[in-house]
Amino acid sequence: MFAEIWTRCERVMLLPVIAVTLTGFSMNGHAAQQPAAQQDRTSATSLRWEIPARMRRADLISSDHGDLLIDQNGVEFRSGNERSWHWTLPEIHTLFITPNRLVLRTYTNRSLHRPGQREYRFELTQPLPPAVAAGLAEALARPSQNADPDPNAAAIAIIPVRHRAFSSGTNGVLRFRQNGIDYITGARGDSRSWRWADLQTLSDPDPYHLFIFGYRDTYTFDLKAPVSRKLLDWATDEMFQHSESSDGPAVAAPMDAVNRAAGVRHE
Repeated sequence: MFAEIWTRCERVMLLPVIAVTLTGFSMNGHAAQQPAAQQDRTSATSLRWEIPARMRRADLISSDHGDLLIDQNGVEFRSGNERSWHWTLPEIHTLFITPNRLVLRTYTNRSLHRPGQREYRFELTQPLPPAVAAGLAEALARPSQNADPDPNAAAIAIIPVRHRAFSSGTNGVLRFRQNGIDYITGARGDSRSWRWADLQTLSDPDPYHLFIFGYRDTYTFDLKAPVSRKLLDWATDEMFQHSESSDGPAVAAPMDAVNRAAGVRHE
């Protein structure tokens, strides 16, 4: 009888120890993941980058050489003839970013009653660092096109894919990150980095294809490996949360509607 009581006491005493040990493992695992998440974020408040560049106006033949400055307040260009242009973030409608070029479209109308908005193109003398490209897109907040992703950014999942194009296509990988989705390929000009705020919806009509609908572009991928339902649900939730925070349209309903129309059933 005494032995049975002592055994029960041992079990009661061991339970808190086991709980503390498991909690410790959980906290250590979470702490180990934190640096990767922090590396994936680019602070817009510390953004500053300056480089010689050539500016071209889309509605003019002439061009100017000078220095391009990018920071958390916007974009500035100082030409060699002492002229300067400065665009604050609220004045910028959208951006197209590549390693060697930056295209800036403003809300200003083109001159001489021509349709469209004023656009400025900057040819860079050095490749734009991916961290600067990500920081500029984050600072703008509105949807943009970033063709300068960081292939070394921390990824939650990596899926081998082929991007379909009208004439041909490219091969690469989709990298699902904490802050969005990247398509990395060796083909020049086809890589993309989408923040959640750049995306409208995702659609997987069958296990072999994935459609990424962005506000500025749409990509169709042939999947070389399946994407789990859990991963897609997580990505859709992230898109929905960022859409709600910016008072944009919900993305979950369009995705479900597309899948229902295609007769897709998920386990």
